[in-house]
Amino acid sequence: MAEWKTLIVEDEAPTRELLVNYCLARPELKLVKVAKDGEEALEYLQNEEFHLAFLDINLPILSGLDILERLENPPYIIFITALRDKAIEAFEFGVIDYLLKPFSKERFFKAVDRALEILGNEADKPSKNVFNEHGLFILEKENHFLIPYGEIIYISSRDNFSVVHTEKRQYVTYKSLKSLEQKLPPAKFLRIYKQYIINLEKLSHLQSDNMGNYSVHLKDEDETQLPVGRKYISKIKELL
Repeated sequence: MAEWKTLIVEDEAPTRELLVNYCLARPELKLVKVAKDGEEALEYLQNEEFHLAFLDINLPILSGLDILERLENPPYIIFITALRDKAIEAFEFGVIDYLLKPFSKERFFKAVDRALEILGNEADKPSKNVFNEHGLFILEKENHFLIPYGEIIYISSRDNFSVVHTEKRQYVTYKSLKSLEQKLPPAKFLRIYKQYIINLEKLSHLQSDNMGNYSVHLKDEDETQLPVGRKYISKIKELL
């Protein structure tokens, strides 16, 4: 029987003890760490690999949503919350399930069963990307935004943050371009350079100069022109 490395993140002692006891009652779960706040949880998640995390949304220092925004490759998540509207918001992150406080042992086991089924099915797959059907969910400072895919023109990276460019405004988020790329449906978006991802619906044409350099022209108000990396040229030519 497979054992799945599990993390519990809960600041309230009674709920934390309950989660620990329930986890220990499921031999499929290998409880590795227990965190009491968002900062401690983020440290664990950045330095150790987990298969599953029970993550409270409302935490001191960093919320559960803040934690997910900062992770390159998060584990499967079951959210814990006392607020139903927060649970609905959590599904924008592609979580497996949520437990609404107070929850019973039966409800906990139901969520675990669902997680184990997904973990078992995904065990041999290289990635577990979940694409939100409505758009890209990002955190900018203290605000969460759901940006419809059709509004995104392109995404660029600068230093340790990325910028989502739309006609209305630019959204700045402390996520790498690689992390955002994993959230984007590949049928709609394409990496064209180490610093750029474009919305294929906004692609106008590909241009080359006499030095063999390529650039793409986008269909936006600024008539944006971006360089194309050599390894991406063949893919763009194929699409055009």
